[in-house]
Amino acid sequence: MLRRILASRILRAGFVLLAVAFMAYYLIANWDKTRQALSALSWWTIAAALVAGVLAPGPAMLAWRSLLADLGTPLSLPAGIRVMFLGQLGKYLPGGVWQVVATVELGQDHASPRKRTFTATMVGMAITLGSALALTALELPFTSSDAARRYWWVLALVPVALAGLHPRVLTGALNLVLRLARREPLERGVSLAGIGRALGWTALGWLLLSVQAWLLVAGIHGGGLRDLLPASAAYLLAWSVGFLTVFAPGGLGTRELAMAAALAPLMDWTQALVVATLCRLISTIADIAWALVALALSKQAQRENPVKVST
Repeated sequence: MLRRILASRILRAGFVLLAVAFMAYYLIANWDKTRQALSALSWWTIAAALVAGVLAPGPAMLAWRSLLADLGTPLSLPAGIRVMFLGQLGKYLPGGVWQVVATVELGQDHASPRKRTFTATMVGMAITLGSALALTALELPFTSSDAARRYWWVLALVPVALAGLHPRVLTGALNLVLRLARREPLERGVSLAGIGRALGWTALGWLLLSVQAWLLVAGIHGGGLRDLLPASAAYLLAWSVGFLTVFAPGGLGTRELAMAAALAPLMDWTQALVVATLCRLISTIADIAWALVALALSKQAQRENPVKVST
């Protein structure tokens, strides 16, 4: 029954619409506070947050590309951009699998076997989630004792997440999935060095997103550098919640509510919801911007080699 509920498109769409309607209603009902929060942000603060947010997906792509190279399929930078950022548009479809499906199919256009692209994508997701949980756990105690108590489950997940990033654990888990799907096991696993490189690129991406969140929080709250760790922890926690709620496309609704709740001890709920909504808006702009770059590179590649390259 639970599986049927999670698979229901009507319930998924209803949840997203309800969450978005709630946020819109709350912001409109408290329009004076919403307007005050928005007016507190200078144009340069919004511009700097936008730059950080748009740049952040770049390191994520480089992390995935390094994993794919470690598995035996080195892609050029333009090819990595095309596959990654066209494939990631699938995350806006309900179900949580279309991003992986699209990336795997696009990888074939560049002679990357489906199994290899699937492995790099799944390992990349595991590294992203594991690092987000670990960083959240490190930052939560410095934000407030109440936040550490409220989100104790993040601390509990850290050892599991870190253990899951070991090459043997990752390879074994993926081979189990392939065996259940009646597929051949991986010809090779990801090396420890490959995971280390991917972690480095992923950490850079989290740094850019933390700066984005901090600029918005500090611009409204006025806490300066003291707002850095609370803003970073709130964003990382909210991203993890949104990633785990696969029934919401791109974590829409759940991520914003989680971030507002995490920021509530620091600032007014309306202010926190404004920050969360702006972070979502910047994230969407970044996805569109990178997708346009990927499309432009695809058209250029088609002109240069119309037989071998497709989108």
